Amino acid sequence: MQKIKKGDEVIVIAGRSKGQRGNVLKRLDDSRLLVENVN
Repeated sequence: MQKIKKGDEVIVIAGRSKGQRGNVLKRLDDSRLLVENVN
């Protein structure tokens, strides 16, 4: 079951983009997302 899906608003919690917000555009695999205005 996927808890995060396309269109959800997320906040980056790690890495150089930490703290940025954006909407999920695409789910790349179980641990990676493509986020609007972040990636």
